[in-house]
Amino acid sequence: MAPLYPGLYVGVEKRFPLPATGTEEPTRENLSKEGGFLEAWAQGYNVGSLIILILIVFCNYRSGIWLHKLILLELILALFHGTFIFASDPNYGWYLSSTAALLFISYQLHNIVSWLKIRPFLPPWGSRLFILTLLLVQPFWIAEAWSNFAYFNNLGSTVNSRMRPWEALVRDPWWIFTTWWLIRAISRTYSFTVWELVRMNSRFGVMLACMFISIAFLLTDVGVNAAHATSTSGINPYWRFALVFKCASDTIFLDDFKSVLDDIVARKFSSAGGTVHRGSHGRRRSSYSPMRGDPELIECEPIPCPTTDISSPQLARKKRKAAKNKWTNPFVSRGRKSSVPKIHVQKETTVTSEMRKPSQESWASEWGMLRAPEGVVYKQKKGNESKGSLFVGRADSNV
Repeated sequence: MAPLYPGLYVGVEKRFPLPATGTEEPTRENLSKEGGFLEAWAQGYNVGSLIILILIVFCNYRSGIWLHKLILLELILALFHGTFIFASDPNYGWYLSSTAALLFISYQLHNIVSWLKIRPFLPPWGSRLFILTLLLVQPFWIAEAWSNFAYFNNLGSTVNSRMRPWEALVRDPWWIFTTWWLIRAISRTYSFTVWELVRMNSRFGVMLACMFISIAFLLTDVGVNAAHATSTSGINPYWRFALVFKCASDTIFLDDFKSVLDDIVARKFSSAGGTVHRGSHGRRRSSYSPMRGDPELIECEPIPCPTTDISSPQLARKKRKAAKNKWTNPFVSRGRKSSVPKIHVQKETTVTSEMRKPSQESWASEWGMLRAPEGVVYKQKKGNESKGSLFVGRADSNV
C-alpha cells in the first residue's frame, strides 16, 4: 500500500483525533482540543454562576451573622478553581493544584453551613455525630490535596487517579442527609406538607429543586468516575453542576431552615388577614355554621408574653448563664425557642330562639310594654298666645 501524503495525514488527524491513552502527562500542552473546549466551557459556567450567587448574597447579607459570612466565603473559595484554564506550563499544574485545595476547603465549609442550617431540627447527639463524622474524613482531604499536587506537577505519584473516584463518598453524604432530614422535619414538625409549602412560597420550592438537582448530578459524577467513562484527559462537567446547585441551595435562603419555615408560616397567617380556617397550621378543615351559612373563621392573634421584672438579680444571672452556654456549647440549638405564631380560639356562642306565648301575640295585650305616664293637666296660657296652638301650655304638677 502506498504511503499517505503527509498533508493528507495531518488533515485526517485534525478531523479525527486519536483517543487518549491515559499515559500523557497532565499538562496544559497535552490537553486535547476537545478536552480544552469542554473544560473551558465548564469553568466559564462555574465562574459565571458563582459570581451571580455572590451578588445575591451581598443583596441579602447582614453583618454580624456567621452563617452569612461562611456562605460568602464558601462561594469565593470555589470561584478560583474555574480559572486555571488560562494558566500555561509550567505554572499550569501549580495553579490548578492550589485552586483545587481552595475548592476542598469550600467543600468543608458547605458541610458546616449544612449543619448550621439543619441544627435547629437535630437533637444534641445528632448534631455532635454530624460534626464528629465530618472531622474523621479530614485526613483524606489532606492526602487528596497532596496527591493533586504530585499528579499535576509530575512529582512521581499517580495515586490521585485512584483517589478521585472516592471523593464523593467523603464529600456528599452530609448534604444528602441534610436534604432528607429537612423533608422529615417538615412532615413531623409542621402540619403543612411539602407541596403546600411550595405553593405558599415559590422561593422555597426553588431551593428544594436545587437540592434535588445537585444530588442527581453528584450521583452522575460518581457513576461516570466509577465506569471510567470520562472524556479526554478525564474531564467531566457533572461535578461542577452539582457544585453550583449546592451553592445555590445555600444562597436562596441565608438563614437556617427553621427560621425560614417559621417565617413562611407567619407570612401566610398575616396575609390571610389574621384569620385562618379551623385546624392548626394548614389542614383546611372548616366547620359549617348554620347561622351564617359559610365556613367558620377563627380569629388569630398573638398571645401576649408574661412580663418579667428586668431588674431582678435572678433574671440577670439566668441571662449571663444562657449567654455563656450559647458560646461554650455550640451543639445546643438556639433556634428551638423562637416564637411560633399561635392561634387564639374563641369559644362558640349558641343562639337559641324561644316560642312566644299566645298572650304575647295578641294585639290587645299590653304585656311587656312601658307603663303610660300619669295624667297631667295642662293650663292654657293667657296673653298673646296663638290661636292655632291647641295644646300649648305648661304642666302644673300641683294640680
